[in-house]
Amino acid sequence: MPFRKASSNPHGVLIIEGECARPATFSYHDMESLHSDYQVPDVSKIDQRLKGSAIRLRALIDIVGPDRSAQWLTVESEDGKFFVSLPLRDASETALMVFMLGKAPLERSAGGPVRFIIPFHPDDCTKVKGVRRITLTAEQGRDTRPSTAAEHKAIHADD
Repeated sequence: MPFRKASSNPHGVLIIEGECARPATFSYHDMESLHSDYQVPDVSKIDQRLKGSAIRLRALIDIVGPDRSAQWLTVESEDGKFFVSLPLRDASETALMVFMLGKAPLERSAGGPVRFIIPFHPDDCTKVKGVRRITLTAEQGRDTRPSTAAEHKAIHADD
């Protein structure tokens, strides 16, 4: 299937593109306006270690309409230095996109503009701060998660 790019949106904070029918760029307003069934007003009620308001990734994936060939999603940090590639089916079922803290957009200092989390996932490195893009693909995408204990410790030195 062809790779489809999202069109530009000056208010957009999250891009979902790749092997999907309707690639899109979502703004804070877009995420906040989705049906309440997809909203998680307080993520600390799911995982006490987390805070903020989120949208279920499933809602955004449904909007872009993944192609049948899309089997993976790759989450990319805003700075382009960190990538996590996960099976689409597994990740989209439980993943959350934290985008607000209180009544304000999630600040970069708190992991904004959007933070990708899978509550209770055994690998904490699946949490991605400063998410800008999610790409849907047929094959596993780029994944820069640490593979050794030393790499893991170094990547979390600023947490």
